[in-house]
Amino acid sequence: MSNVFAEVKEMNLVVFTDVYQFDETVRPLLLREEAENNLPLGLLDQIKAGRYKDPFLAVFKEDEEIHAVFVRTPPHYLIATVFNYKKTELIGESLWDYSVKYSMRFPGFIGNSKAAEPLAEFWSGKTNKPYETHMRQRIYKLQQVNDIAISQGEMELAGVEDVELVTEWLQGFIEDTPESPIPKEAARKRAAEMVEEDSVFLWKVDGIPVSMARRARKTDNGVTVNFVFTPRNCRRKGYGRSIVAKLSEKLLESNQFCTLYTDLDNPTSNKIYMEIGYEPVCDSKMINL
Repeated sequence: MSNVFAEVKEMNLVVFTDVYQFDETVRPLLLREEAENNLPLGLLDQIKAGRYKDPFLAVFKEDEEIHAVFVRTPPHYLIATVFNYKKTELIGESLWDYSVKYSMRFPGFIGNSKAAEPLAEFWSGKTNKPYETHMRQRIYKLQQVNDIAISQGEMELAGVEDVELVTEWLQGFIEDTPESPIPKEAARKRAAEMVEEDSVFLWKVDGIPVSMARRARKTDNGVTVNFVFTPRNCRRKGYGRSIVAKLSEKLLESNQFCTLYTDLDNPTSNKIYMEIGYEPVCDSKMINL
């Protein structure tokens, strides 16, 4: 195949340079657990749209059967999707051999905890360096919004006039997570892109924004909700729960389900999402190597 590095096939790791052929190869596998795999599925569509350059796209293959899929958009984490956990050590060995041979470096793994943690342990054994869990997450899926109390206010699409506010709240959202802070200019650029995409929604009370949520990446049948943020002076009033409920309701008009990631170290948000109707799919980890 013209789009595969021949040297890698001997190690069972097949690396693709043609995103369309890679997508055709792995999408049917990822769709078996579409909600769980919303991140690699959504990223594949964004890669095909030209948003990311020089992605790493690979599968671990044994006797023509694919046991793992890897997607990475530098400089981010390597997304690991493993279908056969009994093969994790072989998968790690193959990935390690490739990384050594081609001097590939990445900051860590992200994926189902059943895959990310064993791979990180394997990597740690090879490097003699301890790994660190950056964030413990849970993936949720929603197919119907529960009948819950909605706070005062209404949801509105953010406009150009809201870019500065979205910039400030985007930075606030990141500050509330283990993620590294981003410079204001980078936040403003991202905020402007999201507003231009008509993906940011605000909860307003008497015309004043009090909470935010975003329609993020799509998969074949679902869509992800992210960047849920309420400033500290507006918390404990149900605004975050209300905007997630109403945005999810709106998204379900054209999608079979919604997904979202939560920080497991924030029990309040997990409780709120389950009250709305989101159900746990699996636990996921971001791990620093």
